[in-house]
Amino acid sequence: MTDVAAAVGDPERLAALRRLVLLDTGPSKAFDRLARLAARTLRAPIALVTLVDVDRQYFKASFGLPEPLATARETPLSYSVCQYAVAIGAPLVVCDARVEHWLDDNLAVTEFGVTSYAGIPLLTGDGFAIGTLCVLDLVPRSWTDDDLANLEDLAAVTMREIRLHQLERRARLQRAPARYP
Repeated sequence: MTDVAAAVGDPERLAALRRLVLLDTGPSKAFDRLARLAARTLRAPIALVTLVDVDRQYFKASFGLPEPLATARETPLSYSVCQYAVAIGAPLVVCDARVEHWLDDNLAVTEFGVTSYAGIPLLTGDGFAIGTLCVLDLVPRSWTDDDLANLEDLAAVTMREIRLHQLERRARLQRAPARYP
């Protein structure tokens, strides 16, 4: 597998993530709606829109995430399966994490019981994976081709929402009066 730490810590990828100005921005109805829709569509108890930073994953949106994670809105990367999807820049499917030795030390698996995962990386226009739209289950799952196609479509809508957020932010900045010292 790709050197995950190097891929996640890539300065260009991190710069692309920070340019979006989405980390630590709090809940958003649009992103929350996409997480709910992913969970319902794939019949999964948990769905997330994650942004993978150098040392944590931030939940821009979540559905079904238990407390205190739902309120904290982030975990260290030691709890992240999404970091692997970001590192490879491609969809990642785990049917049974308990038999995947590369996840033996992942705390989402060992502490929270995440057993199955399907995640689609959120790719910027210049090809950087900044996070994922993912679904998780606490039981083994065989994700179908239709499941993955639906998740890919929802990830594309999520990226469109991210671009819309950028355009709205840029428009607000242009309308703001200039401030001089």
